[in-house]
Amino acid sequence: MAITNNGTVNSLDSTLLPSGYTRPTVTEISDYDYVKEVTLSVLKSTVENATKATTLANIIANGTVGITAQITAILAADYLATATVTAYTDFYKISSNIEANTSSDFYNDTAVSYTCYCRLYVKAA
Repeated sequence: MAITNNGTVNSLDSTLLPSGYTRPTVTEISDYDYVKEVTLSVLKSTVENATKATTLANIIANGTVGITAQITAILAADYLATATVTAYTDFYKISSNIEANTSSDFYNDTAVSYTCYCRLYVKAA
């Protein structure tokens, strides 16, 4: 018995994929028990890289703040370690917590984060 996170599928529109980026290969679950919408924050300063493709890969795979790490923590919090659970995540939309607008809030001192919209698919035995 174990909690298994198969990883994160990147289904962002191809226009949002930087040159040189390769989507990760993930085993999806066709007979999942439920789907949960999850919005995650990934701190830009932790994942940024001079190479855009590396930054996007880090958004998913960073071991501390990446999508896959955050989903693994969510699964561990939601299920007993003795449970048999398999899951994967579909990363389908990205934005930022800092957006230019007409108010002075744009100039605040909030750390810039990527807002990642995901669907968590879970199969519990």
